[in-house]
Amino acid sequence: MPRRKKRKLTNYLEQLEASEKKESGASLDDLFAAIEKNQKSTFRVVVKADVYGTAEALATSLLGIKSEKIDLDVVDIGVGPVTRNDISMASASNSCVIAFNVGLENGINKQAKHEEITIIEGSIIYEMIDAVKDKMADLLEPELEENKIGAAEVRQVFPLGKNFVAGCMVTEGSIRRNSVSRMMRKGKLVAEAKIETLKRFKDDANEVRAGYECGIQLQGVNDYQEGDVIEVFEVIKIKPEL
Repeated sequence: MPRRKKRKLTNYLEQLEASEKKESGASLDDLFAAIEKNQKSTFRVVVKADVYGTAEALATSLLGIKSEKIDLDVVDIGVGPVTRNDISMASASNSCVIAFNVGLENGINKQAKHEEITIIEGSIIYEMIDAVKDKMADLLEPELEENKIGAAEVRQVFPLGKNFVAGCMVTEGSIRRNSVSRMMRKGKLVAEAKIETLKRFKDDANEVRAGYECGIQLQGVNDYQEGDVIEVFEVIKIKPEL
């Protein structure tokens, strides 16, 4: 995958100044559209194919990929095997090389790896397009989804040295040591912390399932009350769609 560069909001002031100089001026919709375009990511490709007609057709198909989140730009179209010059061009333009029905010159893979350039090879156009879509999606920030793992209710509070441990009953799912948790009291959030200690009787445990008792100590938390609910969850990264 091409190296990601820090996106910049370019030409904004220039566009605003130019719009003020024109008699007709630019509408706010036009200005905001220009700003949004500058903020979008761009996936750039260098296309190589066995014949020019095929390279042109593939480039046209790639430009037909529609996305509100990311643009595609064809930097160059060429014929024949992927060369060192192609890799250099891809590196300079932060592009991915599309090699359709062509080979690679000797040493190309090594050079591409050194310059962190992705080469997508294939001989079926729709498979190549799907591969490009997949790489484009990799540039987007993943969507985050919270997945509840389990919950436990505090039944008793026990002293442990200068601290306290919550004696709990696992009421659903499972409680896992080192998991992120939130402690709720009468429906209100009291704390969010990692489960630092999890015990089954006097023994350390990695996981305690529903229906069993356990001792829980949250990192940095020392205020437990009977009736508190400790919910354990994980954050899942979901690959975004174009």
